Amino acid sequence: MIFSGLSPSERNELWAVLALRHARGLGPAGAARIIAAYGGAYDAVEAGLSRPTEWAKKELASLPVARAFAGGGWRDKAGEEWNGIKSADLSFIFQSDPAYPQLLLEPVGAPLLLYFKGDLSLLRGPAVGVVGARNCTSEGLAVSAFFARNLARAGVTVISGMARGIDRAAHLAGLEGPGRSIGVLGTGIDVVYPSRNADLYARMEKDGLLVSEFAPGTGPKGKNFPIRNRLISGLALGILVVEAAGRSGSLITARLALEQNRDVFAVPGSAMSPMSEGCRELIRKGAKAVFDADDILLELAPLLLPEVRAALEQRAAREKQRKAPPARDALPAGAGKAPNPAGAPHVLGSEDAERNLPPHPAGVLQAREKKRQSPPGGVLPRAKVRAPAPEDGLSAPGSAGPAAGPPPLQGDEARVFSALGAVPRHIDEIAHTLGMDAGGLSAVLTMLEMRRLVRRLPGMLYALPE
Repeated sequence: MIFSGLSPSERNELWAVLALRHARGLGPAGAARIIAAYGGAYDAVEAGLSRPTEWAKKELASLPVARAFAGGGWRDKAGEEWNGIKSADLSFIFQSDPAYPQLLLEPVGAPLLLYFKGDLSLLRGPAVGVVGARNCTSEGLAVSAFFARNLARAGVTVISGMARGIDRAAHLAGLEGPGRSIGVLGTGIDVVYPSRNADLYARMEKDGLLVSEFAPGTGPKGKNFPIRNRLISGLALGILVVEAAGRSGSLITARLALEQNRDVFAVPGSAMSPMSEGCRELIRKGAKAVFDADDILLELAPLLLPEVRAALEQRAAREKQRKAPPARDALPAGAGKAPNPAGAPHVLGSEDAERNLPPHPAGVLQAREKKRQSPPGGVLPRAKVRAPAPEDGLSAPGSAGPAAGPPPLQGDEARVFSALGAVPRHIDEIAHTLGMDAGGLSAVLTMLEMRRLVRRLPGMLYALPE
């Protein structure tokens, strides 16, 4: 919602949220608990002001906090933020808004509201954070762009912090693919920092998404960047650290990701490079060493697939509504059965499926809980052994291999399968031959690989099984 378009009741709700946001001693988690108890911020604030001890009686806040709120000490700061929103006519979403990223609600203390500029639908798809040093090497810039570009081609949104160096390279490369990019600011949504990233800020607002939890006009303050980092990891399924020295802000993001039960990946880098010292330390503590984007996609597959299935089901439902089925007696034997979601084309990377993903359904959160448990002592879980060879695919142990004859494929899957042979072909060559975009092709190849109908080789090469 945008300020100029608010109804009177929505303006009341915004003012109430700002009141709770600036209440001394409450914090985001405490404010969210009070809002939930009353079913809305306005009713919660009305109760807190007219019945000063009620919050304490309901055990929603301590008596001193409840009385301090009734005293109105929050009014000046809430008024400043209100005026900033109004003067800049900013857009924002509340926690209660359907567009609010559900994954962000997993950790305690999610922001009560998020300011944004750009395409808000990017919050609904799977995302990976890419972070690293500001003062990085030229190799670090190239590696950051390499990972971000290929993640975005697969339909995964790239998240970073809009800083110089690794962040900037990740954003620019992410914008090249259908997954695109989200920039999380450590300033107000109306503040461009650093100033040399003004061009990137404009591109992100036009082609990606910018978000901030800070009040408009908030400048760059050191204490705010760890808060920004927590938002980066909170929005992502996992965090990739490209380059990080021994003491680096990127390591703070990795630690926050661990606390939020997210995957942590690291690029090993050169053994002699001090800029990769932090990455090597993360790997020693159990972060997964990765060498290309496929390593990340394979690791996150259990979390991505529930979203993919949901998107495919939505597409199938739309097709059913648009096209009336033929008479039953005209159907061949076995027809009419629902298609296997894992075999449908255009999964990750498809503009249709990607933009209609549900906001991280419960299945994703349950899959995450089953997939890993946070170990004691804040140590990253020990990295798994390297993924099986490409010809092993993603099938469960003991599953049968591909059929001897050509599989019954349709649509883009049939086109891609027919374009492959025993001689490996690069994904760009296949895309050019078939006239497909790289993101859609990558999605189809991934599905074929999971069914063990193609094999993936290093260097983005693909061929039929031997």
